[in-house]
Parts: sequence; C-alpha cells; structure tokens
Amino acid sequence: MSELLATTRRTVSLRDIPLVFIAPRRLFARVEDVPAWSWPLLLLLTAVTLVGYAMVETGLIDQQVDRRVSARIAAAEVMRHDVVERSALREQIERELKQGRFEKLLTRIQVIVAEPAKALGGLLLVSALLYGLVALMGRKPEWHTVLTVCVFAGFVDLLRLLTQLALMLHFSTLDVHTSLAPVAAQVTSLATNPVALAALSGALLAVDPFRIWFWWIMLVGLSTTAQLPRRQAWAFCLLGWLSGAAVHAGLAAATAQAALAAHATGPPT
Repeated sequence: MSELLATTRRTVSLRDIPLVFIAPRRLFARVEDVPAWSWPLLLLLTAVTLVGYAMVETGLIDQQVDRRVSARIAAAEVMRHDVVERSALREQIERELKQGRFEKLLTRIQVIVAEPAKALGGLLLVSALLYGLVALMGRKPEWHTVLTVCVFAGFVDLLRLLTQLALMLHFSTLDVHTSLAPVAAQVTSLATNPVALAALSGALLAVDPFRIWFWWIMLVGLSTTAQLPRRQAWAFCLLGWLSGAAVHAGLAAATAQAALAAHATGPPT
C-alpha cells in the first residue's frame, strides 16, 4: 500500500503556482527532491521578460530619456549663446542626441534582458546559500527541494513587476513605487547629502510588501519541507531581507557618488 501511495503521489507542477499566493503550506507539503522546478522556472523567466518588453512598449522609457536629453540641450543653449560658439553648440547637441539614442538602447536591454538574468541569479544565489547552510548544520540538504521553494517564491516578485507595470500604465509615468523609497526625499536633514539620501532610498526599497511577502513564502517553504528548523529559517529569511536592503543601499550610494564625481569634472568642452 505504501508503495502504491508513493507512486501515485503527485509532486508540484505548473498548475500549483496559484497556491503560492493562497495556500503555500499545502503547496510546499508536496515538494519532493525531484527537479519539479524546471518548467515553473522557465515560465517565471519568460513572464519577467514579457513584462520588461511591455514596459518598453509603453513608450514611457523613451519619453523619460527624451526629457533628459532636452534638458541637457536646453542647458547647453543657455551656456553657448554667442555666435562664435554656435558651431560648438551644434556639435554638443549632436552628441547629446547620440547619447540619448544610446541611453534608450541601454535601458531597453536592461529592462528586457537584465531583469530575467537578475531574477535567475538571485534565485540561484539564495538556493546555493541555503544548500550550504543546511549542510553546515549537519542536515541532509536537498538541492531540488531548496530550488523548488525559491522558484515558487519568485512568483511573488513577478507579481511586484506586474503591479509596477499596471501603475505605470495608470499614471503614465515610470516614477512608481511599491516600497517606501520615496519617503527618503522627505527627510530634510539629508537634503544636502545626496549620497546619504540615495543610500536611505535604496535601503527603503526593502520595505516593500512584495519583498516581505517573498521572504515569508521562503520561511513557509523552508519550515514545511524541513530543510531548516523554524528558528533557523526565521533567522535566514530575516538576514536575507536585511542583506537585500544593505545591497540596494550600497548600490544607490555608489551610483550617487559616481554622478557627483562626473558632475564635478564639468561638461566636456
């Protein structure tokens, strides 16, 4: 009888993806150490790519780049108003237009290609860290189980991207957020310190219901599959959430610092 039950028991598959959002414990209770993550992972990466393509097709990215280029051209026209400098002005305008075309191409690549790559890299990194942690604790790590939990939790991040796309379409702007990052601009004490302001904004990206939801799903998956005891699972997920905040803060601060350095050198003559 036990052999019959073992052969008839169905592991997780594509049809179980909705359970991530409504009954994650019931979903992860059927996870086994088999490669059930392959098709869900392919669907996840495909969906993330399509969301990025939809963002490009809205035209909002091109509009944002065009506004930046127009602002730079207007600033150049104010600086070079003499007749003698008109030839230099034309050359600078041409450079700005070429730079704008390059920025559009780079942004499209980032949205369509980099987002799926980032999603895949993040899932593999979390899975590898979990596998190593389970092994260090003297337990038997199950690679397919760990990766299945991470892949199904990744559909929460897909929901975040879909929400952002819906907000972009509704408000006709790229400046939409599901986190508390915009709150950083209200901290007046950091108004004169753009690097610290950028770091705070990056850290607040972690205060996002979808990112918190992702780590809660990870917690449920790790405890339900018994890969980690509940206390250790709590510690890992909390550390993962805080590490994400630290990484975003560091990247934002580095970007702001690079922008300040580029501005300090002045525009090319």
